Amino acid sequence: MSTEDVQAAVRLAAKTLLHTLDPSSYPHGVDRRDELVIPINKLIDFAPAKLGARITEFDDVVSSITGLPQSLIPARLEDAVMDIGGDNTSSHSLRLSLLILRDYVNSGYYPIVQDRRLVLAPLLEAQNLDDARRRQALRMLYRQARLNAVREAGQRKALEKFITSLAIANYEPSKVVSALEEGPPDLSIQIAQSGAARLHWRAVRATWSMTPDASAPGREVSIMLTDRRWPSTPMAVVQFRNVVPGVRQRDTWLGLTARNATGGAGGYVDRLEKQPDQQAAVEATARILRNLLGSVNLEGLPSISMKGGVDQAGQLAALASASRDRYNHLRREGRSAEARKHLAVTKRAETAANLSLGLAGLSACQSEPSPSRLLRADPELRRRVDAGLRKLWHYHMGFVALEMSVCGAAPPFGPFRVGKLAAALAGSEVVLNAWGKGRPLGEIAATVYEPDVREKVPNPGPLVVFTSGLYPGHSSQYNRASSGALKWRRIGETMGYGSFHVAADTVDAVDAFNEAVDGYSHITRTFGEGASARFRAIGKALSGLGLPDLRRHDTRRPLYALPLVDDPGGVLLGWCAMPAPGQLGISAQEIAQQWWQRWVRGQASQLARVASAVPDLLDELQGLLREVNEVEATMPQAGPSTRQLSLLEQMGQRTAGSDEVG
Repeated sequence: MSTEDVQAAVRLAAKTLLHTLDPSSYPHGVDRRDELVIPINKLIDFAPAKLGARITEFDDVVSSITGLPQSLIPARLEDAVMDIGGDNTSSHSLRLSLLILRDYVNSGYYPIVQDRRLVLAPLLEAQNLDDARRRQALRMLYRQARLNAVREAGQRKALEKFITSLAIANYEPSKVVSALEEGPPDLSIQIAQSGAARLHWRAVRATWSMTPDASAPGREVSIMLTDRRWPSTPMAVVQFRNVVPGVRQRDTWLGLTARNATGGAGGYVDRLEKQPDQQAAVEATARILRNLLGSVNLEGLPSISMKGGVDQAGQLAALASASRDRYNHLRREGRSAEARKHLAVTKRAETAANLSLGLAGLSACQSEPSPSRLLRADPELRRRVDAGLRKLWHYHMGFVALEMSVCGAAPPFGPFRVGKLAAALAGSEVVLNAWGKGRPLGEIAATVYEPDVREKVPNPGPLVVFTSGLYPGHSSQYNRASSGALKWRRIGETMGYGSFHVAADTVDAVDAFNEAVDGYSHITRTFGEGASARFRAIGKALSGLGLPDLRRHDTRRPLYALPLVDDPGGVLLGWCAMPAPGQLGISAQEIAQQWWQRWVRGQASQLARVASAVPDLLDELQGLLREVNEVEATMPQAGPSTRQLSLLEQMGQRTAGSDEVG
């Protein structure tokens, strides 16, 4: 298919996304709502593997959806899934491929077929879709995900439970609104881990979250804000979790990668260039890597040189690979206890290999008068340094960094800018003490390192909080937000990864496919396998099918940091002194006073009028339940239990017919 053919197909097949949008913003008053212009390099090939003889069935289904209105495609794909028989690998592959295709369509992609090649056009990536329209479309996508989440098994009952709990509690939002008009709240910060506090926390989250509430591996601290005078009236909710590895823009900002957000030289290299004594800075980082390498538990490993080196790294990597293979084999045979021993060796060998590579790279830097210039010119050297920095970050990240995964006002307090109050809590003593400083090593680190590793590489305690906005551009919630003297700052953008737009029946099909391919359940919450079993299982299945990564939803979100010390990255790299022991953060009442004086006082009466006019939490929950009931009433036909809602259908748009394609 030629570039011109693809371009024409995309512009015609995707053309109704803009039907409801104002044409006045188009150049010279031309009404171009009937087309989207999507860059050719944004098209995604969709060609599943492992279908065997069933490839013809896949092609037939694809032919049947060619040119259909977008709102009809998911149901057609689901009907095809229901007709698939068999329990072999090709059957599971076909079933999963069609469900993944459906989820792509529901996430704003339009399938285009020409010359028997299937490509997906991301409608939200259209060049003539401005930020306002893109935000509108994303809101629809998030709303769709929320409805789908509520419709998952057990979530409707939870929603009904939230409504009942609030109805019988002393829920009095109008009194809180009146009090906020007069002065700052008598702020209570409740750790919402169980009981009524957890129930009300979940109720607030349900009004704007995209996925059902579920625990995650690692540390988690959930917070609910109330006024002490009305403890059953949530004002806002916040949640802190362990940061996830591999967020390039964040790691670049910290200096814990030698590459920038696009893969070139940056991060550590840029920071090193600004150091007055680059050789001393390199040695400080190398000293930490040596201390970590010297603390690796050598059980199952050969003797290790503290100088590191490329050869040593290669030998350890080979040992890690062999141990991983043995671990998988033993698990397949059901010999779990024996398998865990090989997994421990795998993690130790991988860690020692990466630290050895990092030391090899830093050693080369120390032999040059300008280490930063050498790193900038040598990609292989950056890769080696990167390996060591990554292990340094993995050792520290569960203790020094917090991810604010949930932060928002409860209805009806959004107009009062309570979201900024919630953001300010990230630097409070209650939150930082709840997170803790003197916690023991996690299960993986305790297996990889000797018990005295903390003596050689101490835990500095919380250094920084990270979060991201939901939409492209800038989030008003974090704009000029502060926590005492600490200030939130925008540090870049991150491309979104997640699985909120993957339906529950797709996840079931993912598990069945992985088990059919491996002969056993390969992805679990077992020690050493990493965070988020669901996320990893989806990734493994997509890789096995040779399909594009559905978990990457291509939404550029602003990334924010709240540094708790002057230079968090400098502390971790050995360039700054460890923070002095003492009280963490400021008090809740100081934060409440600061917030009210800055964001409410000058407009208190106006904000109160607006807050009084919008739905409260109980109204929102009851409305959500009605909306779910109405949606299901329009879908009486049998089918998968989590029939998704179409993004374009929600926006009131149609998609071009087959006579307009090609």
